[in-house]
Amino acid sequence: MNKQKKYGRLFRITFISLLLFIRFIYFEANQKPNKKKIQYDLIIPINPLDVKKFMKHKIFYEKFLNYTNIILITSLDAKKFIENDSSIIFINEDIIIQKEKINEFLNKTRFIMSNRVGWYEQQFIKMAYARICKNEYYLVWDADTIPIKFIEMFENEQPFFDMKIEHHFPYFNTMERIIPELNYINKSFISEHMIIKTEFMKNLLDNIEMNHKLTGKSFWEKILSAIDINDINESGFSEYETYGTYVNTRYPNAYIQRNWHSLRDAERYFGEPENLNLNDINWLSQDYHALSFEYWTPFNIQNLPVVKNYSLQKMYIVIILNNVL
Repeated sequence: MNKQKKYGRLFRITFISLLLFIRFIYFEANQKPNKKKIQYDLIIPINPLDVKKFMKHKIFYEKFLNYTNIILITSLDAKKFIENDSSIIFINEDIIIQKEKINEFLNKTRFIMSNRVGWYEQQFIKMAYARICKNEYYLVWDADTIPIKFIEMFENEQPFFDMKIEHHFPYFNTMERIIPELNYINKSFISEHMIIKTEFMKNLLDNIEMNHKLTGKSFWEKILSAIDINDINESGFSEYETYGTYVNTRYPNAYIQRNWHSLRDAERYFGEPENLNLNDINWLSQDYHALSFEYWTPFNIQNLPVVKNYSLQKMYIVIILNNVL
């Protein structure tokens, strides 16, 4: 009788332990992101002057994005800042696009020297990377933007387009010239990042290069030829808007559209990502997916004690506080 009780109790303990173990495994499987189911690298073209700053906050990418490798594309001068970090792959930007050639082309064909050459170069790098990419997808991300919550780029192996509300007419004027008859929508594909299907981007580049009405041979020469002369020194082209509109027209069911919320003027309030603590991130991530620290929104140090006040954070949602300051 004692043996039966003993073995019965042992059986119950074993059975309960097994159930708890199965529950734990199930919970873990459903709580953790499905890591690296689709392999893609994180591609960041970056000004060499910003590389040291980037190294300080790359922990945000490591924590909240699910890439395989992080690849910085910048000038050879900046290689010294990252060569001791084995987590980063360096690519010399001149292998993909040479800034001097962009200036030469503009001077020769449009008779101007643009102060936006570096800005256009970074866009062209994001596009041209498709021609050397070995994966089915790659993720491009603006170097001045950090994620503040985990962001999955796929759902059941289908990629997301992250959508915002924006409409800059020069972008669409340029698009109409490089690839006519695209279908435009009332949302914007500009979200400071984009998961790109390599095949689709290659097709886009080939389509642009087949437009013989535009000056030049390469896709970037034809894009520069298509930009209105009055917009070249401003914002005359968007790689995000162009790729998104092209894919949405030619491959309408390839992506899932979801709403994206980012704080574009985070620099105004926090100065730099290093000023963020865990309370700030938890608060901001209630409303935003990402923060952009753009140099043209200068830091106002008087804002810092207000936005970092934990009592105020509990009282105000971010959007309201954003409108107050």
